Amino acid sequence: MIDFALKNLFRNKTRNALTILGIAIGVALLLSLVSISEGINKMISNFGEGMVGTISVFPEGKSMFTSEGGQLSKDFADELENFEGVDYVIPYYGTLLSSGSMGGAYAMGVPVDKVSEVVGEEIKIKDGRMIDEGDKGERVAIIGSTYPNYKNTNVGDAISIHGRAFEIIGKLEEGSASAADVIFPIEAIQEIDKTDKLTGIIVRVNDVERTEEIADDIKSTLGVEAETSKDLVRKFSDMTSQIGLMTYVIGGISALIGGIGIANTMLMSVSERRREIGIMKAIGATKGMILKQFLQEAVMLGLVGGITGIALSFLGIYILSLMIPFAAMTLNLIFVGLLFSVGLSTIFSVYPAWTAAKVDAIIALKYE
Repeated sequence: MIDFALKNLFRNKTRNALTILGIAIGVALLLSLVSISEGINKMISNFGEGMVGTISVFPEGKSMFTSEGGQLSKDFADELENFEGVDYVIPYYGTLLSSGSMGGAYAMGVPVDKVSEVVGEEIKIKDGRMIDEGDKGERVAIIGSTYPNYKNTNVGDAISIHGRAFEIIGKLEEGSASAADVIFPIEAIQEIDKTDKLTGIIVRVNDVERTEEIADDIKSTLGVEAETSKDLVRKFSDMTSQIGLMTYVIGGISALIGGIGIANTMLMSVSERRREIGIMKAIGATKGMILKQFLQEAVMLGLVGGITGIALSFLGIYILSLMIPFAAMTLNLIFVGLLFSVGLSTIFSVYPAWTAAKVDAIIALKYE
């Protein structure tokens, strides 16, 4: 009966091809969105692990998402370094790059002797080299794998920061998640903006277990915002939950549209094959056999649509990965795509299959 079901896929090629295309587009769209959501969650997890034992300090009323430019003084950073429980501090100057292909990239200027602490000692350079003390005040930069267009950006290229060209001298390994997309010497950006102010300060504590306690002490004593890695991850997670909700909504719409297409195709097939159904029943086919036959045809439609959708999603995710480095196809996503397409086709073909099973053999044989 499976062979018969496969043959029926080619009975009305145009209609079935359009149905398969509808399923494929729905699967590809769903998998692409899920891959972005999973990639962001993985990035947040890596970021949280890398920031354990640190506190991010901002001016009162600001946060990592709203703070840029110079607002804190170097004297304040010195005072913070002497605060009880603090191991060392990393003053930085942050800015959001919003022009051209760099839209959404966060750039951070840090002291050259603190670059390795900001990047993370376990993260390696993929191409080029790391910023060192000889680069103090120089307009050079390194980019992380979260930098937009990371794969098409090479060592030696230039990026614009506040209207000045900074040469990229290094690229961090893929899959890494540092505190910023772009890192450069703080003195270079302060010279451009003609300021010695700071955007924020990263504080490393002596005792990881006391991170929350020290953050509260900094808030109450110095009157600034102090966020731990848990606070930052929580805020990131709130943002990604909206992406997750959008994924479910779009997936639901795709399922509804694809399901209607499958049901319509199967109902038309039942209508056109009434005489064939009558002949099958006349030679001994039971309702269960007819039901099974049409369900198998629907599953074949869903399976072919799912495989086509997965192929399309590979292309879509590859294109997305050029702009969003953490988007990637996984075995889990392939399984989800097949389960979605086959499950969808099965559910929406139950009624047409039951309609076919109930056809009266005598009336069907008279059908022209």
